[in-house]
Amino acid sequence: MENKKNHSGPLMIALQHDDLFDLNSVSTNTELPKGRAFTFIKAVQTVNERLVEQNKNECLLFEVILIAMECTEDVKMKIVESVKYYGLEIGKFYFCKKEELKNTLQSNKVKLFLSTDRDDVQEALRSGISAALLYDQADHHVLNPLKVILSGDVLGFSEDSLESYLDFELSENQIETVKAAKICVKEFAVLIGQMRRRFGPDNSPICTCVLTVWGSRNVCASALKTLREWGLDVDEAFCLAGAPSNPILSVVNPHILWDGGFHNMRDLAALS
Repeated sequence: MENKKNHSGPLMIALQHDDLFDLNSVSTNTELPKGRAFTFIKAVQTVNERLVEQNKNECLLFEVILIAMECTEDVKMKIVESVKYYGLEIGKFYFCKKEELKNTLQSNKVKLFLSTDRDDVQEALRSGISAALLYDQADHHVLNPLKVILSGDVLGFSEDSLESYLDFELSENQIETVKAAKICVKEFAVLIGQMRRRFGPDNSPICTCVLTVWGSRNVCASALKTLREWGLDVDEAFCLAGAPSNPILSVVNPHILWDGGFHNMRDLAALS
């Protein structure tokens, strides 16, 4: 199938500097304290290392862009020096104004924009950019596989299930946002699927899951079918039928939580 053809070139991910570093902590050191994105960067670097070990000419690697908006020159210098200090592999630095964010992401062909701020994620989704929540990884000393959770509620969306989404009291505009988010995430899912197939079923540095919070089993099955058609066979699938999601999230402890903005619309504060 066309979706399963290999793509060359890096998988571009964008982060913001205040997610990578904790700018609110007081530190006497020259380097900035670690932020919530730190374990994500380490997990991504492990994936890249494993891919290159298998094929020194590998082209399908993660490349992380670090975006810093409205920073002073002193903070800019600290960001660059801190990246060097921690040995982080950042492909590009962009120091820009907030209104330039959309163009920066689009011009660099970013496949996924990550943020700890749901409003930033929602704004990117409304601009047609694939975006996801950067989930909190509390222990910066534990190196886990890169864990990605994809929303079955969004991926399982179809015209056949439209009535169920109306039951969620979503407006027509919100339903259109869900549809657009599903389309936007396709390329990211395809590339993650290609990366995942580079490794066997055991000891993979990538773990993917589908989490269906509100949809039925049919919605979850539709999400899995969609991902298989895109070339991604997930490692785990959870269908909660409206049950609280926190227990699953605390066990999986993902780096990336992609819900296409659906849970923002449903006002699921439990996902925080």
